[in-house]
Amino acid sequence: MEALCTKMGGIVSKQSISKYESAKMMPNSTILISLSEALDVELDYFFRPFSFDIGNFDVSFRKKSNVGAKDVSALKVQIQDDIERYLEIEEILGGEKTRLQAFETNLIKSPMDMERCAKEVREKWGLGKDCIANVQDMLESNGIKVIYTSAPESFDGVSGIVNNTHYIIVLNREKTHTERRRLTSLHELGHLLFNDKFSSDLTSREKENLCNVFANELLLPGEILEATFAGKSKIAIEELIAIGEAYGISVDAIVHKLHDMGIVSEKRYRNFYIRKNQNIALKNKVEKSWYEETMTNRFEAMVFSALAQQLISTSKAASLLNCSVNKVRQELNVI
Repeated sequence: MEALCTKMGGIVSKQSISKYESAKMMPNSTILISLSEALDVELDYFFRPFSFDIGNFDVSFRKKSNVGAKDVSALKVQIQDDIERYLEIEEILGGEKTRLQAFETNLIKSPMDMERCAKEVREKWGLGKDCIANVQDMLESNGIKVIYTSAPESFDGVSGIVNNTHYIIVLNREKTHTERRRLTSLHELGHLLFNDKFSSDLTSREKENLCNVFANELLLPGEILEATFAGKSKIAIEELIAIGEAYGISVDAIVHKLHDMGIVSEKRYRNFYIRKNQNIALKNKVEKSWYEETMTNRFEAMVFSALAQQLISTSKAASLLNCSVNKVRQELNVI
């Protein structure tokens, strides 16, 4: 607060900033303009119809140990901003909203329980046993909003429920490896659907592992691997790549699943990773992204749709997109 007061040229006191934050006092127009300039946000930021407390957003950052508390706090603010802008433009456009279907299940304690949950999701959402062609499209067609944010390399994704209404998955825009993004998306889906079903005996790490099991099974049903590889004493890397390319899942995730299913022994499992880490060419081949999936920017599409329909002004579109008015004008094309 002291730094903010200084940046505003001392026109407001630290005590006043505290009162603004706790809604005990409202800033006048002059102070609002100064605040927007100091914080590098548009004035619209202070008048959004949607807001929520990020502290109550049930998040689980899977971060490296070198990510400090300040970085995490800054990321939370960024996520809150992205979500509020997304919800605002969605409300402006109106239209019927898809509701997330509830899933009733018993207490979840084991990987087998999560595999059963993945099978139920595939059945209820009519996915069959085929590849999920586009994970983002599947999620959004079933009532889950997928939002991309700019974040450090150490952040993969996060999920939560906003105001008990909006089910949201936030992904790192900088993570471009398709198979990892797909796995992260479905890992977060596991949290959204089943967080309240986990046994209280499970540790946080165990819950994370179970969500990985869920995502792995949803991407690639176990019976496909059983039918393809059961009984084989040797499996060619090219076979794994072919399955990965067909189902949009990484070779590493397939090998891990084959090991969990008992199709690949502990010895073969360990030898695979030893060879991979000793052979750069093999490592690059195994970890390469083989699956093509479009990253749809639904938020940007909604903003330009509202602008084309004259539901918002060009300056409002620029404010929502966090870019200049000139850039919006250059990119807007209508027919």
